[in-house]
Amino acid sequence: MGVSLTGLSGADMSAFARTGDGLGGIRKKITDLEKQKDSYEKALNKVRDPQITEELQQKITGLDGRIENLRGRLEKKTKIDDGECQTCKNRKYQDGSDDPGVSFKNATNIRPEAAAAAVRGHEMEHVYRNQAKAAREGKEVVSQSVTIKTGICPECGKPFVAGGETKTVTRNKPENRFNVGIESGGKGNFLNAVA
Repeated sequence: MGVSLTGLSGADMSAFARTGDGLGGIRKKITDLEKQKDSYEKALNKVRDPQITEELQQKITGLDGRIENLRGRLEKKTKIDDGECQTCKNRKYQDGSDDPGVSFKNATNIRPEAAAAAVRGHEMEHVYRNQAKAAREGKEVVSQSVTIKTGICPECGKPFVAGGETKTVTRNKPENRFNVGIESGGKGNFLNAVA
């Protein structure tokens, strides 16, 4: 087993990766949409047909929603650019295995820039402990693999280390069934021929 995030569901972890525009791009979209809204409002004042009036009002309402959405994105992106991503800041890791001798048994907050090294180190604890357990039980390790998992932060769109997993495959040590390389006890065990 390995270490993983706590407090996030699978849906949260697989949330969209925001590729969004920069601050300038969002501001420009807001300005363009406000100009478009103003032109619809001016047209609304000149039109007397109720059907066209209703269509213009629907367009204005839709633009209001888009503008509000973009303002929210702009505010959030401004905070993120200032280094205030609360999701990354509050991310915690916890071991999910039944091995009591490894780190992260309690949920632990790790700085984003230190998470990769901490998770790698934790997974290596599993590697060494599984090797020692196999030796104690008279088994041999057939294979071991460590997988480091990553994700995309749903708030700031930055990649992060989401956890890790160690897999170990062991088997009983094979017996030497054919006596290859073992000295026999003396003459005559198989065939003694003298010519």
